[in-house]
Amino acid sequence: MARIAIIGLGLIGGSLGLALKAARLKDMEIVGYDDWRSARKGAEKADAVDKAYSTAREAVEGAGLVVVATPPAVVKEIFEEIAPRLAEGAAVTDVASSKQRVLEWAEEILPRNVSFVGGHPMAGKTDAGIDNAEAELFEGATYFVVPGAGASESAVQSVVGMARTVGAKPRFAKADEHDHHVAAVSHMPLMVSAGLFTMLRGSESWPDFGTAAGPAYRDLTRLASGDPQMATEIALTNREQIQHWIDRFVLELHRIRQLMDGTEEEIFREFSTAQINHTKFLSGSDLEYGQVDPASELPSSSAQLASLMVSPRIYEKVREMTKRAEEVEEPSRRRRR
Repeated sequence: MARIAIIGLGLIGGSLGLALKAARLKDMEIVGYDDWRSARKGAEKADAVDKAYSTAREAVEGAGLVVVATPPAVVKEIFEEIAPRLAEGAAVTDVASSKQRVLEWAEEILPRNVSFVGGHPMAGKTDAGIDNAEAELFEGATYFVVPGAGASESAVQSVVGMARTVGAKPRFAKADEHDHHVAAVSHMPLMVSAGLFTMLRGSESWPDFGTAAGPAYRDLTRLASGDPQMATEIALTNREQIQHWIDRFVLELHRIRQLMDGTEEEIFREFSTAQINHTKFLSGSDLEYGQVDPASELPSSSAQLASLMVSPRIYEKVREMTKRAEEVEEPSRRRRR
C-alpha cells in the first residue's frame, strides 16, 4: 500500500488529509505527525489521517510522498529530522508561503536520491488548527508548484496530482517569481492590516475610533488577528520582496494623497476605474485582457459588457464624463483639421 505522510496537522495539513481521504484514493494510506499531541488526536478523530505518529521519522518511513505542512521557520528543522529516513525516490513537498529559502534548505539537507518539489496552496483562514480544517479548503485555489533542481518528472507529477485531487489549480513558478507575487497578493494584505490597526490602536483617541469602527474597518484589519509567529516567519523569509511592495504602496498612497487636491472628475475617475477593474478581477475577466479605463473604454464596443458589471448610476456618470471630455476636445480637433 502506498503512503502519503503529512508533517504538521494544523489547518493546512489537516485539510490536506481530509481532502485526500475524501477522494478515496485506492490502496493509499494517509499518515501524519504533529509535535502537539492534541493535534495528533484531533487529526485521527476527524479522520484526516489513518494514523498519527509521535515522531516525524516514523511518519515518513516508506512514504512515497511527504508533505511538510509546518510554519516556514520549522521546515529546515523538519528536513534535518526526516532526511535519514526518507525512502529512495520519494517526493518531498511543502506548503510554506515563501519558496527561495525552502529550496535552499532542501538542496542543502535532503539526500540526493529524493526529489523536492516546493508547493504553496493559496488557501487558508484566520482561525488555525486541526479543529478548523476542512476538506473543501483548497477547492478552486491556486496551488503553486516550484520544482527543485533535479526533481524527477514523477515527483513533479505527484505534487501536481495531489493539488488536483484536493480541488486546487496547479500553477508552475520559479522560486523568486513565486515570492514576488505572493508578497504582493498575500503578505502585503497582512502588513496593511496590521499597520492600519496599529496606527489607530496607538492613538490617544482609540476608544473613540474603536467604538466608531464598523464592518469596513473590521474587514480590513481582520488579518491582524492571525498567528503572530506565522506573520513573523513570513516577514523574515520573504523580507526583501515585502519591503519592495511596501515601498510601492507608499508611493501609491502618496499619489492618492495628491489626488485629493484634484477636481471632482479626477477623483471620480480614480474610484470608478478601481471599481470597474476590481469587478472584472472578481469575475476573472481581466486576468487575460488587462484593465479597463473608463475614460478610454466607455462608452465603446465594451460598453454593453461594462454596463452589466457596474451599477447604472456609476455607468451613467462615466458616460456623462466621457461625453463632457469629448465636447471639450472637439474644438481643438476642428482647429487641427
